[in-house]
Amino acid sequence: LEFLVVNNMFISNLDNKDKKYYECGKIVGNYLIKNGIPMLARENGLMLFAKTKRLQKVINDMPLYLQLLIKGGVING
Repeated sequence: LEFLVVNNMFISNLDNKDKKYYECGKIVGNYLIKNGIPMLARENGLMLFAKTKRLQKVINDMPLYLQLLIKGGVING
């Protein structure tokens, strides 16, 4: 069996002015990816994800330290 791994396959020029997508920084974004949420794009240092019930569940189950860092404005989430 052969597997093809393709890197950097993101949507380009994704407009998020109306906040249709969840955007966050690298720390929260990596947490979401590790929990099975696919990233749609990277824009200006932010990671964008589709707003879904699954995404919201992962965010709700996020470790307390990440929640506190986001609420305190230390990281972008």
